[in-house]
Amino acid sequence: MFSRIGGRRKSWSTMTSNIGVLADDSGSFRNRDGYKIACTTWSPEVQPRALVFLAHGYAEHCHVPCYDSLARTLVELGCYVFAHDHVGHGKSEGPRGTVKSADIYVDDILTHVDLVRQKFPGRPVYLFGHSMGGTMCVRSALERPGEFAGMVLNGPAVRIDPVQGTWTKMTLARILGRVVPNLPIGDLDLSLVSRDPDTVAWMANDPLRYHGSVRMGWAAAMLNALEDLQAKIELVDIPFLIQHGSADKLCDLAGSEEFYKKAPSKDKSMKVYKECYHSLLTEPGEMGQQVLKDIADWYTARFPS
Repeated sequence: MFSRIGGRRKSWSTMTSNIGVLADDSGSFRNRDGYKIACTTWSPEVQPRALVFLAHGYAEHCHVPCYDSLARTLVELGCYVFAHDHVGHGKSEGPRGTVKSADIYVDDILTHVDLVRQKFPGRPVYLFGHSMGGTMCVRSALERPGEFAGMVLNGPAVRIDPVQGTWTKMTLARILGRVVPNLPIGDLDLSLVSRDPDTVAWMANDPLRYHGSVRMGWAAAMLNALEDLQAKIELVDIPFLIQHGSADKLCDLAGSEEFYKKAPSKDKSMKVYKECYHSLLTEPGEMGQQVLKDIADWYTARFPS
């Protein structure tokens, strides 16, 4: 079922080395609220040239095949890749489907980065974020200006939908998010996530994935996070690449385009993939390979020699 997803890296012989990959998902740390956060690392058998933190999206986790494929590709380029399941996701502890504040996601990312920096002092740290993970990567970079060497935002959520995000709706969401955070407000349509039917079928049966309804508390937290991000776009001077599918119905393409135009970074790129859905790393065939190649090429051009 996953031959196209997990096996894509085999086509990279022209650009990758024969560095061995050591994968480990036994690590963890306690976040500020005391929840155990489950970690995964992919490391080369030699000293890494760079560190890359991978932030997954809403309802998923970092153990999915497409992230493993991406991580192994980056390790073969000499990177140490590390990730964790966000609080309330995957193998991590915490309430499922909701969060008090998106600041918790950011705080956990920065805590994890600090822990890994201690192991590899002096190595540059890069970010990769998909969907909600992209939101949190931007906010992490804004929280610590100058600390990160660059980031790839893959189908990121960077703007509140202007049609849905009216003042009345946002105010109501914030009130309800505090009063009834577990109130269900809708379900995620997995058919909008990926064009690959095997991927959609796997997600529907993934025991680590959150399959419940989107909850008001999480929605309110994301509204606040995106509003904060929008207010600070003109402070984003970190190098970045945005990747977005033209047929993405879950995260706003126009929001990515606006982010690209407004961010003052002198090293910024954006690639739009025709007819592709939200989960670009699971695109079938040559398009999925191109998405992965674009990521690898972008990082490689900026890694220290």
